[in-house]
Amino acid sequence: MRRSSSLLAALLCCTLASAAASAAPAPETAPSPLPPPDLLETPIPVPSAIPTGFLIAFKPQVLTVRIDSGKGSEFGSDKLQFGRGLLGYTTKLLDDKQFLGRVELEGGQFQSDPEGKRLGTDGYDVALRLLGGAATRISQGITLIASAGLLTRYQRGRAVGGAPEIGLWGAVTNLEVTVRVYPSITLGFFVEGGLTPLPYLSESRLGVLSDASELRLRAQVTFHLYKDISLDVGYDFTRWHASFVGTTLLGNEKPDQALLIESRQHALLFGLLFK
Repeated sequence: MRRSSSLLAALLCCTLASAAASAAPAPETAPSPLPPPDLLETPIPVPSAIPTGFLIAFKPQVLTVRIDSGKGSEFGSDKLQFGRGLLGYTTKLLDDKQFLGRVELEGGQFQSDPEGKRLGTDGYDVALRLLGGAATRISQGITLIASAGLLTRYQRGRAVGGAPEIGLWGAVTNLEVTVRVYPSITLGFFVEGGLTPLPYLSESRLGVLSDASELRLRAQVTFHLYKDISLDVGYDFTRWHASFVGTTLLGNEKPDQALLIESRQHALLFGLLFK
């Protein structure tokens, strides 16, 4: 009887101990350690493909002036002239990484050598472009930039019988492809076309404007000198064309003649872009 009481007491103590152990709170487990900072994934911001900044360029050129009244073309002699330049400013629109706005002012000396010719020019011309567009990175190192906007050009020829005084308004669109061939070298290829059907400040003897257009081609190399400075070196060809009806510019008394006026500008470009 005494042995049974002892066995019952031992069993009761084991039961109470087991219940107390199950009721006790589980020990807190230590949190897993965080990975070191250098192993955390940090998003890298993608720089904008827009070549923002202020551009100042020197553009010496060789100019050819052509006049055609239906009796065969006449050309002014080519002449190298250094008094020409280009100012441009490009910015992002609404701080966007894709859309851009651009303004360009180009012009200066507009001269040809009229010696032995009935035509020539001894004046100046100025062209202004107001553009909006977008830049798209096609692949690693290749960027496409397209823009469109307004174009105006004023030409003042001072030589008698030479390039006339005329201003033109119109629209223009262009396309540029840049290819990064080295971390500090980029190739650029540019084409632009414009229609300028609205004349202003034009000589009355020119008659009625029937057609006017612009074509520009450029190939250049950009050297990224410093973080915020780049050097552009390239070749730029620009063709301005205008045709008239009812002109008396060539001395005919009756305004029954057509007239085509064309200038071709072969220029070298040396520019600095400051971001």
